[in-house]
Amino acid sequence: MIELANDRWFPVINTVFAGGAAALWYLSSGQIGWPLLAAILIPWFLRIAAGRSPFRRTRLDGWLLLFGVTAVIGTFTAYDATGAQGKLWVLIGAIALYLAVVSVSRRDVWLLAGGTGPIGALLALYFVFSNDWRLWPAELGMFNRLGLRWMGLRPSFGLPVLHPNTLAGMMALLLPFTIAFGLFAWRKRQLRWLQLAAATGVITAGGLLFTSSLGAWLSLTAGLGLWLLWEISGRWQRRLRFSRRTIFGTAVLALLAAGLLLVVVASMSGIGHASGRLVLARQTLFLIQDFAITGSGLATFPALYAQYIQVTPVFFAAYSNLFLDVWLEQGLVALVALLVLIGSSFWLLLEQSDFSRRGKQPDETGERSRRWRSDKMNSDDLVLFRWGALVSLVVMVLHGLVDDALFGSHASPLLFFAPAMVVLVTRQSEAETAVPFTKRLARWGLAGGVTAVLLVALFVGLRRPIVAQWYANLGGLALARAELVGWPTDQWDSGQNLERFNEATTYFEQALALDPDNRTALHRLGVMAMVAREYETAVSHLVQANAQAPNHRGIGKSLGYSYVWQGQYEQAVPYLIQLPEVRTEMTVYVGWWQRQNRPAFATRADQMTVILEGNFQSMP
Repeated sequence: MIELANDRWFPVINTVFAGGAAALWYLSSGQIGWPLLAAILIPWFLRIAAGRSPFRRTRLDGWLLLFGVTAVIGTFTAYDATGAQGKLWVLIGAIALYLAVVSVSRRDVWLLAGGTGPIGALLALYFVFSNDWRLWPAELGMFNRLGLRWMGLRPSFGLPVLHPNTLAGMMALLLPFTIAFGLFAWRKRQLRWLQLAAATGVITAGGLLFTSSLGAWLSLTAGLGLWLLWEISGRWQRRLRFSRRTIFGTAVLALLAAGLLLVVVASMSGIGHASGRLVLARQTLFLIQDFAITGSGLATFPALYAQYIQVTPVFFAAYSNLFLDVWLEQGLVALVALLVLIGSSFWLLLEQSDFSRRGKQPDETGERSRRWRSDKMNSDDLVLFRWGALVSLVVMVLHGLVDDALFGSHASPLLFFAPAMVVLVTRQSEAETAVPFTKRLARWGLAGGVTAVLLVALFVGLRRPIVAQWYANLGGLALARAELVGWPTDQWDSGQNLERFNEATTYFEQALALDPDNRTALHRLGVMAMVAREYETAVSHLVQANAQAPNHRGIGKSLGYSYVWQGQYEQAVPYLIQLPEVRTEMTVYVGWWQRQNRPAFATRADQMTVILEGNFQSMP
């Protein structure tokens, strides 16, 4: 047993076990649960029995633990405990995969990079054999037509359909390592590995192309462009008489400025998806404010956005921003932990490697050899994998700003893969260890002390608004548990069992007693009054909430509907005229109110439909 734990290949096998467990949690949406934990813990117990640490400790472990703790808390705050626990298992798998990857010997990094090729190819094949182009049509008409024809020919395996952007994000994250592995195999003249990299890389790239995920394409292009720009900078320095870093940095800043300008222009002019993504992000920030203290809980974003922003009982928006989604569901602490993990990864790459080829440096054993051996990894080889890690990290950040392939839905085992590979390829030596426990404890103690002092000062200065928001936050969680169980219902609330709102009402009233302008409490009380058909009360609350957040889509729509059900059509028009779905919903409401035996409301819905139709026709 001890010999097995000390074997050179044990960390690689441990990574395979951790990755397999994480993948099965992902494929089962976390439904398998506890049994898969054995695949992660048994290797740990073997290492402990051999007198060694179960995993290699790094300077990022504390932040990873902090992220994990907030994820556990997120299972208690979520309105659906089952869905939240399923997502938690996948996040545990992502953390276990990180710990396994950083424990691998640096000389075996080529094995991990080589393994990304088959995984990326499997993701591409999964997409091709599972995607429903009617449900998730491709952005480009040509790919959509090909996809629809392929659906008529392919065998049916009954695979769960994942959003194309989710699979595209994971493929884009892995492809840089496959490219680095291919270059490594070409340099070492290993034909078999080169063929593997070429075949799997082409399949992965083809699958990525077929998803037509613009965000994944652009993020991967940006990352690979940095790599190419560095190589070009090396040639330009002879002509421009500036250092390579100066040329590279200037070019990167110029490209960033151009990219930001394009994004601003696209968002302001409504071109493509930029404007829609920006609107989605702005509205998500309102939800984040509602649950600013605790977070809304794991696997809650789609329901919260549909119910309180879009005001619809059906699915509307998928996860679309990695950072905002983490902030919403796990809170500010989790967001800070994730940002530190990513920022530290970039710093490790910049601090410990200038990405230049230092052919005269010896490898880890102090020897040089023209012939490649699998137990050696010299500095030239590590440069390739460092660039692969950097490109993958760039993909993680850029794609995370426009789509959420790593945390959305039920999360992804690859959430911390890029940071883990960065830690591995930037490790100075195999003997490198983490900061001693006492020193780390002192650092965390100092950081915790400073944070505690700042929080106390903030609380003393803003005690009433903070306590009010705490009650509003608790009320938001209670209301979500009362309204969203079994979501999506695909049915409007008929106002049955109003007692389920009692707990939430108490919290919101406590919030308003401390802060009469608390937007969260005013909004939610207005929503509950609408369900109770008390539209005068709803208007009173929603008018105040709208004054606090005039750009809040959900408040404006709820206020407009409350005016309609009161028969105040002119007051309703400014809030509803800009919402494209309202005309269809009003038409449906005519029949819905009749089935509810409320003919007066059915008449008002019909009249509002006519008014909106006339206003839409008169708009330029």
